[in-house]
Amino acid sequence: MTLNTFSLYLFGGTGDLSNRKLLPAMFRQEILSTFDEESEIVGIGSKEISSDEYISMVKESLSNYFHGFDDHADSWAIFSKRLRYIKLDINSEDDWINFEKLPEERSVILYLATPPFLYKTISNNLKSYNLVNKNCRVVVEKPLGTNLETSNDINDSLAQGFQEHQIYRIDHYLGKEAVQNLLALRFGNTIFERSWSNAAIDHIQITVAEDLGVEGRGDYYDDTGALRDMVQNHLLQILCLITMEPPVSISSESVRDEKLKVLKSLQSFNKDNIKIDSVRAQYTDGISKGKTACSYNDEEGVDSLKNTETFVALKVAINNWRWAGVPFYIRTGKRMKSKSSEIVVRYKNVPHNIFSDQKSLAPNQLVLRIHPDEGIDLKLNTKKPDVTGFDLQELPLDLNLHDYNEIGHQDCYERLLLDVIKGNTALFVRRDEVEASWSWIDNIINLWKSEDVPMEDYISGSWGPSNSDLLLKREYRSWKNGNNK
Repeated sequence: MTLNTFSLYLFGGTGDLSNRKLLPAMFRQEILSTFDEESEIVGIGSKEISSDEYISMVKESLSNYFHGFDDHADSWAIFSKRLRYIKLDINSEDDWINFEKLPEERSVILYLATPPFLYKTISNNLKSYNLVNKNCRVVVEKPLGTNLETSNDINDSLAQGFQEHQIYRIDHYLGKEAVQNLLALRFGNTIFERSWSNAAIDHIQITVAEDLGVEGRGDYYDDTGALRDMVQNHLLQILCLITMEPPVSISSESVRDEKLKVLKSLQSFNKDNIKIDSVRAQYTDGISKGKTACSYNDEEGVDSLKNTETFVALKVAINNWRWAGVPFYIRTGKRMKSKSSEIVVRYKNVPHNIFSDQKSLAPNQLVLRIHPDEGIDLKLNTKKPDVTGFDLQELPLDLNLHDYNEIGHQDCYERLLLDVIKGNTALFVRRDEVEASWSWIDNIINLWKSEDVPMEDYISGSWGPSNSDLLLKREYRSWKNGNNK
């Protein structure tokens, strides 16, 4: 498949996101011959360098971040000819006046691979200098803002120059293979969708655990925290895909319509349950990845008076017919025991155990591994062979998604970039989704303050504070931690 001709303008074209993710993603598609010969990639930055110097920088970054780069000299020869560079100081009127007229006969992707606080300035200048045309699409990274008010400010500035269908708010988690396979699993297999409700499911867990701390980003993280940084975008988007009703089509606007319905069905926290069903915490010193690790408050740039959480666990309810009575447990944290992202669907126990020799049967469990080894694990009870009677054992059926890669590992940014080029908005976040999620998150933050919800602590290298375990234990459930059940 060859895509239509496009021009990709990378604002922040010399930055970390472009070097580590975006350019390697595009190069892999070059190897697969996805692009026509007229398509181009334009790096934009404030550095005073020539296009030849930029091409050399890209080659160096690909040699560092694209495994096996040296084996694809022919593809690089083609790819390098697509590359050029434009110097742009976004605060310079002269630079904007001299910026080239954007093509009108092809798709134009304006990827803002810059810090979010620059979105408004770039968007306003694109509009003010009449650089936007009907074929333009702008890509911005989430989270947008730090609350509903600041998010609306950014979205209002984007709306000045772009119509909603031209704005692609990217959440890279929605490009991960396991997350996209969640949709395939649900809506491509009758056996799952028919049982995907409170009729069969006991509860669902979503975990995004990181083993690193703030890693020199203390000043940024101190103004954000785990709730805003991870729950507001990644975890709520995953929750939407798990629980939404079947859309009309996987590539249609109805995907975003159904996600919005979930966000509007989320039960709001109140002063009666905020201390019971939410946990916030900070990591203290301990041992992480075999090395001594300092506490969050000792990290560079952190102000202990801000009392910023590095861990969040929530018990969430969705008020609709499909999910009434099913609790959703979501958690995310830094400096935890291991880097692990997964979705655990725990089914109800069988209503009656007919196997007299078996004291109890393990409930069926579906695990979607997002990281580190993307895959799907379904645990079933089966009879042990070669024994008398019915001695049952839990047997995992394991699908490793890495076994199906054509060339190396396809990155989540790669899938989403191709969707932008094709004009498929389904797995990008619409403005009303952003507003609904921020409204729900803002309520939690306000309740944490007004109800004086305590900031707990957890040892670096652990699975979080004890009250996170109690969130489930009080209802005779437990987290799946790493390889445990």
